[in-house]
Amino acid sequence: MNKVRILIVEDERIVAEDLRFTLMGLGYDVIGIFETGEKAVEEAVALDPDIILMDIMLAGKMDGITAADKIHSQKEIPVIYVTSYADENLLGRAKLTGPSGYILKPFNEREIQSNIEIALFRYQMDQELRRRDAILLALGFGMEWFLRQMGEYYRLPPAERKSLDPAECLPILEQIGTAMNLSRIALFRCADQNPAMPFFLLESEWADPAAVPLSESPRFRNRGKEAIGIAPGDLVELKRGHPVIHGTGDPSGENELRRLVPDIVSSACLPLIVRDSFWGFILFGSEKERTWGGEEVEAMKIGSFIIAGAIGLLESVNGNE
Repeated sequence: MNKVRILIVEDERIVAEDLRFTLMGLGYDVIGIFETGEKAVEEAVALDPDIILMDIMLAGKMDGITAADKIHSQKEIPVIYVTSYADENLLGRAKLTGPSGYILKPFNEREIQSNIEIALFRYQMDQELRRRDAILLALGFGMEWFLRQMGEYYRLPPAERKSLDPAECLPILEQIGTAMNLSRIALFRCADQNPAMPFFLLESEWADPAAVPLSESPRFRNRGKEAIGIAPGDLVELKRGHPVIHGTGDPSGENELRRLVPDIVSSACLPLIVRDSFWGFILFGSEKERTWGGEEVEAMKIGSFIIAGAIGLLESVNGNE
């Protein structure tokens, strides 16, 4: 289990070293000690600690409250104030920065640990609630988009109905990918050359701005229209309508799909069932090692249902209605 990474901002060196010694004894990892607010702001974003212990009264032009406020404007990092002052006006200013706790000098080991653990728990819960809200908003957007497509489709006479390009699903993929903090989401269509072991074509994708789109990757571009295959066991599960989830060290990581997407560490593939037939699948990928919670899997299923329904409109226009 990774140690909690803590940054100390304290201008009294003896106090700072005492804090460092105490934190290391409690099993935390102290990644830096800085004496000024200016230096703390400069380094906090780069070091990205799990939590910051910030003295309110610092030497220099910037006190701890101002430093915490500037850090929060750039990155969301929990801050616990360390102070020997209980001045009401000072604490009033500090509250406006949304602190995760207060430690009064002289501090003790139990107080430090309880403040840190409570702050981390609250931060994780806040992040989880925000993530859930973002996922619900993304799914709501997807449902609205799908209903709009349905309305436009049935409003026109059959001769005037236009087919839906899978690329038009990109807004839904982007909303879900951003909400779940993913690296990429890719839509693959089954190519029916061999029903027993079909291949898949990349139809559409969303990628995080920091990730190279698969369509631009040499591994895909050099293959032209050649399709890709997936592990037989995965194919069986997908055809049954079941999600296929993989993580770090998974033996199925040797299949062709995983080799072609080397930046994916954890992935979830959700089947696309269109008009009761297996159409393809959606790859939800993360470049970080992670687990997929039950609520996330359910959200991905709903997203897949929405996109499968939209693809069904395309199939209808192409003569399968």
